[in-house]
Amino acid sequence: MEHCDLLLNSAYAGGHLHDLYPHTMLPFVMWMIDHSQDTYEVWDSRNDLSINNGLVDCGYLAGVYGASMKWIQYSNTAIQGIDSYIPNAPSSEIDQLNYMKGQALFQRAFAYWTAQIFFELESKPDGLGFPIIREPATDVASMMPPRATVAETWDFVIETLEEASTLLEGHNTDKTRVTYWAARGLLAKALMQARRSDEAIPVLEDIINNSGAKLLPFDQYSNAFYFDETYEFNSENLYEVDFKHNPKQEGPWGGFSSGGGFQLVIAPWATDLDVKMNTMPEPGEEFNTATNGGWGNHFVHDESVRRFGWNLPIAPARVVNPDYNARARRSIDNFPFILDPEYRELSRRMRDEKLCDPRLFISCAQPHYDTLKGPRNRLTWYDKSWEAKTITGIDKHYYFQPIKFTDRDHLENGSGNNWSSSANVPVIRLADIYLLYAEAIAATRPDVALEYVNKVHRRAYGVSPDQPSAYDYTSLTDATMAAVSDPADVLANDVIKYERWAEMFQEGQWWFDVRRYEILENECRHFKKTMMGTITYYERGYAQPIPRAEIEAYNGNLQQNYNY
Repeated sequence: MEHCDLLLNSAYAGGHLHDLYPHTMLPFVMWMIDHSQDTYEVWDSRNDLSINNGLVDCGYLAGVYGASMKWIQYSNTAIQGIDSYIPNAPSSEIDQLNYMKGQALFQRAFAYWTAQIFFELESKPDGLGFPIIREPATDVASMMPPRATVAETWDFVIETLEEASTLLEGHNTDKTRVTYWAARGLLAKALMQARRSDEAIPVLEDIINNSGAKLLPFDQYSNAFYFDETYEFNSENLYEVDFKHNPKQEGPWGGFSSGGGFQLVIAPWATDLDVKMNTMPEPGEEFNTATNGGWGNHFVHDESVRRFGWNLPIAPARVVNPDYNARARRSIDNFPFILDPEYRELSRRMRDEKLCDPRLFISCAQPHYDTLKGPRNRLTWYDKSWEAKTITGIDKHYYFQPIKFTDRDHLENGSGNNWSSSANVPVIRLADIYLLYAEAIAATRPDVALEYVNKVHRRAYGVSPDQPSAYDYTSLTDATMAAVSDPADVLANDVIKYERWAEMFQEGQWWFDVRRYEILENECRHFKKTMMGTITYYERGYAQPIPRAEIEAYNGNLQQNYNY
């Protein structure tokens, strides 16, 4: 039993490989191809991904592919080990072993779910999926299975999750482990992604009616995505990737990590209240006051900010604070430079009067307006990277910062929290399920679909999800906040698509939807360009290229994706 448990732990550890959730997958790949983020500088192959031009030699894609295969291997090894022990196990252990096998099956399906979203082209009738691997390899031939079709791969994932559901039934008390409802939730998502919505509907209804999951009240929801264990494993989440801060491990290096490390890439910039000012900037110029607890390579793409309904011009340079007292201690109430008062008032109105979507400020921070704990644990402002002045241009972008899954209460270097984060990443939560259900029934029961969309929408605006409100959509084709900046945006008059984008912004979900809706061309047109240049629509962009190293490992026998 102890050996089986060790094998199961390795299956869980698969998702914690450096190139998956801890570090590479989200900032270097996912947030580049879904255009939610941009970079301050032309860094590396993430910039090619940001313009819809993934390359066969991209190291980040090679990392995601290889780590996904390892995750599948670890899961299969756990399944095989449990199966081999069950015939010899005492009857008192059988229920526990079945529970363990259900968890391992879920992890295998989760690994496939992750790999397929990057590397299969499901929009093509003859699209290629992923190699189907049911057990650990025993010879060279079994180490190199051919790619299955997309339909075959999804069938395999769905079959795996159905078996997992059977074995996990009744197991819902340990939220740190895979539960029955987690398996049902991933099954529903897989069925929707496989375009089998009729089969997904009863699964979605089962979750909605019987899981006991509930939308969090706004005051909890608005605090649930950061470095705060108070909100982990909450009533809304069906499954989340669990991270634990490890002060002895600086960053997600060395294979596995108990803590997350992608926060290092998007670590917040904060105003150093004690910054030395040897020279004063000219009027209209910006002074560098930023310090950082990591790399801070990325900012939120401007078109994402606008898609939330933010329609203010780019903020002007800060102005001299007429009330600054040089003899008093510096603070946000006593600092030499402040955001232009007129612009600050416009920003306040946008927020307080809900003229833009409140979820913008759950996902993103406005420089020189929003606050966090900075150096010496003092309240300060989010700032802009020094690259905004020296490289990118201070007047070129909003420079809103991505803050989901970051630590708003500490800003440390070295072994700080941005290097090893405890922020869990939700994979399946009830808002996701509600919106998938609305999508599945929209054509046949639009009134019910609209109510489930409005439940999610109301909560975002701070009112009861279950009562009609002034914020309600009146139809599934109402104008959304996306229409404010881009009336031609596919999301402008499609409340389901918009709500899925806004509700789960930067949670690693939107790329799944882009592929299912087949709206990559719209996304390329809407986001226009990144630091790398103009985004060009290529149909092949729905799937990333199979890394050259993987094809070479197959002696050239692993088929490349469409048009690469």
